Amino acid sequence: MKALVRDGVSRRLFLRGAGGALLALPFLQSLLPKSAEAQALTSAKRLIVFKSFSTQLIKQWYPAFTGNGYALKDSKYKDSRGDGTTLLTQKLVSGSGYSWAPLTDFKTDRGISGILGAKLNPFLDKLTLIRGLDFLPSVNHNFGGLLGNFSSCTKATPCDADSLMDVPTIDQVLAYSPKFYQGTPGLRSLHVSQGVVDAMAYSDGGKAGAAVEQLKTRTNPRDVFNDLFAGVMSGPSSGPAMPDPDALLVDKVVEQYRSLKQSPRLSAEDKAKVEQHIGFLAEVEAKLSTTPMLSCVKPAEPGSLDNNNGTDPADIQRKWELFLDLVVAGIACDRTRLVTIGVHKALGPGPDPNDTKLVGHYHSEDASGGTWHGLAHDFGNENSRRMLAGINSWIAQELFAKLLEKLDVPEAGGKTLLDNSLVYWGNELGFNHIAYSVPCLLAGSAGGYLKTGRYLDYIDWDGRAYFSQEDGNVIKGIPHNRLLVSALQAMGLSPADYERGGQAGYGSTSTNGRDPGAWPTDYDLSSIGQGLPGLQA
Repeated sequence: MKALVRDGVSRRLFLRGAGGALLALPFLQSLLPKSAEAQALTSAKRLIVFKSFSTQLIKQWYPAFTGNGYALKDSKYKDSRGDGTTLLTQKLVSGSGYSWAPLTDFKTDRGISGILGAKLNPFLDKLTLIRGLDFLPSVNHNFGGLLGNFSSCTKATPCDADSLMDVPTIDQVLAYSPKFYQGTPGLRSLHVSQGVVDAMAYSDGGKAGAAVEQLKTRTNPRDVFNDLFAGVMSGPSSGPAMPDPDALLVDKVVEQYRSLKQSPRLSAEDKAKVEQHIGFLAEVEAKLSTTPMLSCVKPAEPGSLDNNNGTDPADIQRKWELFLDLVVAGIACDRTRLVTIGVHKALGPGPDPNDTKLVGHYHSEDASGGTWHGLAHDFGNENSRRMLAGINSWIAQELFAKLLEKLDVPEAGGKTLLDNSLVYWGNELGFNHIAYSVPCLLAGSAGGYLKTGRYLDYIDWDGRAYFSQEDGNVIKGIPHNRLLVSALQAMGLSPADYERGGQAGYGSTSTNGRDPGAWPTDYDLSSIGQGLPGLQA
């Protein structure tokens, strides 16, 4: 189901370089009509969100690199802040405790951390790793908190945030924004998962004041195919036309030069020069045309894989392969620009440390022993931690990295699908079932809006430590709401497009249910309407 073809060097990059000189005839430039100039085409932006569940292991999620001037936090902090992760020393914002480092500084043959493994190494310059994002409302296991609807705790784990008003998740704000979709899309948003039919997305259908309802996921690849491509003509021309501005540029210039040849103002010598240049451009275009650009190809219809309850490894892996291919085909053919992916099923190591065979894992509301959720509740058991790390490492390498590889193909404008997207891997909770320092990995720059290739830490490590956990201290970071603002603005929206009820930013800032003696509650909300500091390019 190969929907795309990778291009080693895009045409536009070539034309901007040595090829650009071939398009102009300086001594004839004054005769060219302005219509011959290339018209910039803006590529669409996309938001794709991965969500994993329960506990993340902070010490394995973030770099624990030493050497080349880096030391562990243990070298500075002799309490539980010395958590075995790398101490960052460069200030992200003057006067703050925020810090940063280039991701490539932590690159090893095994990856940048225990979970973010080697298959992500080729994309380090397009990644942004973030530490210190805090959910302000008091949540437990939840569906929509990652995307702004904190009032969405699961039935099995009610929470204080359930009393808050439901709001659409940011993907659904985008789904009905005329700035994001300038016309009616084939599919406003796509939601896929294995094992769970309830999505992380909540929608009011684009009608302010309407009831906010939780959307459903597609758990069968055939249903995803039908949502995206049912009724769409087959063949390489499937989907909307995708103009190549580089070919348009050469064609337009050649057309104008041919028209120029007819000008009575040109001498015979100049006409000969123009004719010679036209021939040369034709040769260049012929060579460029042999390097394929992005193409939209309707994938083959998959068979029905409707077993939504089992944990057979082959079934889980096959479904994810189909889902990823269908997602990329849908993005490439511009059938949709919004996708959420709930990773309720994954492969990982089994309970026997001596058996390297991967087994299927399922995350459910039931936290009984043996389930993925049960492992997270058995946080203090070293074998359970080993299995949790393995599950998340598999997600990083076999789902997230593979999606990036499939998206990192050229499209119009000299960028790739990945460059023009924001791919976000977030987690249901932070470490050990709390909602502080919720892990975040971003990929892509949303068309150049975000500055990538960095590890950003929004925790002031010299601030107040509230209590010690097995995986480190709970120390105040920065409201997760500001990431939501960054994402909305990266997709082209302004505050007037998403702010509600006179409140700046997006998502509730209530800390009701938090004991200020045990939890951070004293956040400075004066900047809650702004994106994350230092994230924008």
